[in-house]
Amino acid sequence: MEDAQDLVAAVRAAAARHRLAWGELVPSLHEINHDAEPAEEAAYAEMEAAKQRLRDHICDLYGISPAELCSLTR
Repeated sequence: MEDAQDLVAAVRAAAARHRLAWGELVPSLHEINHDAEPAEEAAYAEMEAAKQRLRDHICDLYGISPAELCSLTR
C-alpha cells in the first residue's frame, strides 16, 4: 500500500499536469486547440486515477464506503 502523503502528492502532481494540458487545450477565452484534446483527456484520466487511489486508501484505512466518504464532504 502506498503512503498517504505519496498518494496526496500524486494527486497534486497529476492535477498540475492536467492544469497545463487544459491550458494548451484552451489557450484563451475565445480559442480551443483541438490538437491538444488527446493530451488533456489523458491528463484528466491520470488525475482521476490518482484521486481514486487516494479515495480507496482512505476508505480502506477507515473502513468506510465511498458513499460514506462522500457524505463527510458536505
